[in-house]
Amino acid sequence: VVSGVSLEVPDGAIVALLGPNGAGKTTVLRAITGLLPIHDGRITKGSIELAGVRVDGLAPDRIVRRGLAQVMEGRRIFIELTVEENLLAGTYGRTDDWRADLEAMYAQFPRLAERRRQTAGLLSGGEQQQLAMAPILADPPAVFIADEPSLGLSPMAANSVFDALAEMTELGTTLILVEEQAGKALAMADRAIIMDLGVVTWDGPAHELDVDRLEAAYLGR
Repeated sequence: VVSGVSLEVPDGAIVALLGPNGAGKTTVLRAITGLLPIHDGRITKGSIELAGVRVDGLAPDRIVRRGLAQVMEGRRIFIELTVEENLLAGTYGRTDDWRADLEAMYAQFPRLAERRRQTAGLLSGGEQQQLAMAPILADPPAVFIADEPSLGLSPMAANSVFDALAEMTELGTTLILVEEQAGKALAMADRAIIMDLGVVTWDGPAHELDVDRLEAAYLGR
């Protein structure tokens, strides 16, 4: 449960959303992208805006078409489909040339090209994360939300994912990053937001977030 959460993400910025398990980070992200609908009641105060236009209440696919995309925690891929079938599913709804998108994905992640006919569930954790992110990286959105992209990955695979995210932001994409490796996230971020027990406890430039405050957020000190 979250309460009174207010976030502002500047255009082109990298914002690290940090906090312990159960702080409400993923709930906030799912609300932003429309994946967590209102089950009962109504919104009485506040809104979710993208480029000055309200998007709360829109279906997730309409929010994606407005330029906001998310890769969720846990590498949500179609494990029984092949690598290429997963990538093609990721191009669904686009009006541009999907063949060009597919080649762009293979160019960025050569390992996926090598395994294009392989069942996705048989890939390593790092390869599955690449598969989940590839469709978005091939056609970067205005705003990208990455929820725990390095979770369960080897250091080498995690570095590959962080490098891909950095390349995306260099093209102008705004990034909201939830990441268990707080040090890695802060090294990339312009701004940091800490949540705990459903509320924002700190919001400011990433370089101003000291170790003591970070430990207090994660360890309750």
